[in-house]
Amino acid sequence: MIGLAELRAIALALPQVEEGPPVPAARRIAAFKVAGKSFVGLEAGGASITVSLAEKEAKSFIAKNPKAYEEIWRNRKTFMGLRVNLSAISTGQVRELIEASWRFNASRLR
Repeated sequence: MIGLAELRAIALALPQVEEGPPVPAARRIAAFKVAGKSFVGLEAGGASITVSLAEKEAKSFIAKNPKAYEEIWRNRKTFMGLRVNLSAISTGQVRELIEASWRFNASRLR
């Protein structure tokens, strides 16, 4: 299972990424942002991450491994992204998710 050091290395290798403060209200012990917008967070306990993705792209990840992913909704109306069980996916898949989340969020800021 990927740890914080590897997660940090993957996220910070992407353009314009900075590590933001942890978000206790969202159960995040580490958060990464692109242009001020959070795109990946490591949750308390280090067993899961959250990623911000478009709903259609998130569903394609879910289709590949439904047990690894949980949809995140705000007020049951607004799709926010996915909660990912890190023990259920490979480091390569984590990298793919982080890069997809970065692309989604970086493109929204232009």
